[in-house]
Amino acid sequence: MRQRHGFSLIELLVSSAVTFLTVLTVSAAFLNYSQSFYTQAGIRGGQASLRQSHLMVIRNLRMAGYGMEPALAFGFPDGWKRSAANNNNMSNRLVFRMRNPAFNAFASLPLSAASINLSQPLKQTLREGQIIQVMCEGAVAWSYAQLSADAPAKSTTLSLKGATGKFPNLNAFTAPCFGSAGGKINIFKIDVYDYSLRFIDDRPYLFRQHGIGPVSSSDPYGEPVAEDIEAFRVTFLREDGSPFLPDPTAAAPDYDTPVDDALRGPTNKSPANIRAVIVGMVARSSTRDLSTTADNKIPAFSKKEDAVKDFDPTTSARPQDLPLEDEIENDRATNKKLAPGIRRVVSEMTVQVRNMRSSEMPLPIYSLDSGACKGGAVPNDNYNCAGG
Repeated sequence: MRQRHGFSLIELLVSSAVTFLTVLTVSAAFLNYSQSFYTQAGIRGGQASLRQSHLMVIRNLRMAGYGMEPALAFGFPDGWKRSAANNNNMSNRLVFRMRNPAFNAFASLPLSAASINLSQPLKQTLREGQIIQVMCEGAVAWSYAQLSADAPAKSTTLSLKGATGKFPNLNAFTAPCFGSAGGKINIFKIDVYDYSLRFIDDRPYLFRQHGIGPVSSSDPYGEPVAEDIEAFRVTFLREDGSPFLPDPTAAAPDYDTPVDDALRGPTNKSPANIRAVIVGMVARSSTRDLSTTADNKIPAFSKKEDAVKDFDPTTSARPQDLPLEDEIENDRATNKKLAPGIRRVVSEMTVQVRNMRSSEMPLPIYSLDSGACKGGAVPNDNYNCAGG
């Protein structure tokens, strides 16, 4: 009879140890891979937000000042800047305007400073606070006004806010061409692009407001356009490429001002002399890097620890002379520096604002053919389509 042999206790212990080490090694490799994938996914999310934000802002910014005097192309609301010694604007807000090329309406004469009657019903709704440009035929004269109430589609009356003598509430319709014997009066819509940073549910977003909405509202019409944008900074450049902080109260050159006039010189800080804008942004990864190795202990915002050594997290004061990549990030609930682990991407681009070099007010000729511009049809008079 053959004797049966089994595994000895030592063999079982050795095989168990080998199996355990194999499982441990595979598990560690899997965890490292998962962590790496998780980290890279977060980095890609931040990069995608940065690309989306930059493309959107730059595409809109290139049209700043279209159909408007250069002095009115950019807006400077209260608190728009944090100035530094090098003339760089360190704020996180950018406001600019442009005429909407897809909208046009015509007014019935005579005009009133309180309301405007339209010759044809609106094709789209205009919101309260909407800025409009009212222009005589041939751009002989023009002025601006702001709606005091919503004007629904198909309405024929625009109610205006009272004149204040300041843009946009000018309501200056005293030129002869605005009288009953005048010609065709164009109504254009002025779009406002107001970009800033805002926290929504403790997450940073690049936010755009439209400059419209009821005055009583603390949050006028607007929407977040990209998430995880932590810093947003603009620098305005002159014709020679030097940075400066625009002064909206400075005397501004107009269309007839000679090129060599002092109003266009290096000492005039009028916004009309803006020729380019540097747009800088910092986007953070959408997830934290939970790696514990020394090489991956990323500071909360800056790789330079000395850049934040003098920052007092118990106050709202922030250093005024830090470069873009050295901004400070605080937890909004505790007002303390965030824990390390967020990776960030910094990007800057220079945008040429060509409409700021305009030498005359543009006035495209729009069609009065009510049946035109539908289904791609060309107007019978070969003029431009508009109306939304």
